[in-house]
Amino acid sequence: MHIQIKDVRKVFEGRGDEKVEALSGIDLTVSENEFVAIVGPSGCGKSTLLEIVAGLTEPSGGEVLIGRDPINGPHPEVGIVFQQESTFPWRTVLENVEFGLEMHGVGKKERRERSLELIELVGLQGFEGRYPGELSGGMRQRVAIARTLVMDPGVLLMDEPFGALDEQTRLILGDELLRIWSRTEATALFITHSIEEATLLSDRVVVMSARPGTTRKVVEVDLERPRDSSVVSTPEFGRLTGEIWEVLREESMKTLKGQERGGS
Repeated sequence: MHIQIKDVRKVFEGRGDEKVEALSGIDLTVSENEFVAIVGPSGCGKSTLLEIVAGLTEPSGGEVLIGRDPINGPHPEVGIVFQQESTFPWRTVLENVEFGLEMHGVGKKERRERSLELIELVGLQGFEGRYPGELSGGMRQRVAIARTLVMDPGVLLMDEPFGALDEQTRLILGDELLRIWSRTEATALFITHSIEEATLLSDRVVVMSARPGTTRKVVEVDLERPRDSSVVSTPEFGRLTGEIWEVLREESMKTLKGQERGGS
């Protein structure tokens, strides 16, 4: 399924009559089966945009379509993976992955089979009976990804799912995510602060402006697929990350100067 973001705006109410404009006129289409990453300076509204696409936050203007459906709340074809810890500590890996299927009334045999298949896909076979407290942070994120993918979503939204992990683990899980995504037919929208992560994973990287966030530049990532983290050492990868950083640096400086003025 494709995503259409049409002139989306978001204004938050502040103290008294104060209003904070978070997003201003976002226009973006993510084609079916495409992987698009969004980067931008802190506070530019990246996560807010993802929450609007997910139907968790209402826009102040504009609209979002998933396929032909306007988004006015959570959509059954949309799966979400957040950065924050989201596994249930009292449920095993298998029970965590089964959770969504259980809530949808899927029979025990079918949900067990589907969950075991996803556990194998994310490389956690042998850990089915472990609890989250017995796993590393990277392994817990694999559980969260499996729990989302077991519902077979047409659209996969990810808000810095590897943000709390070290750089080496992020690269390894980036490889795993590419492998898993290539086995699905999901359309992916991925929020990250890492230019390298965005370039490694994506077909296109959207650079957002300083607040109020809007689309500053879209960079086509013309690296051959299938790909893995070995591309990070290539000149073409360096050229792409440099192109993204040139724009992102300018927008980040605007944010920094704005904070300095606000604090003076």
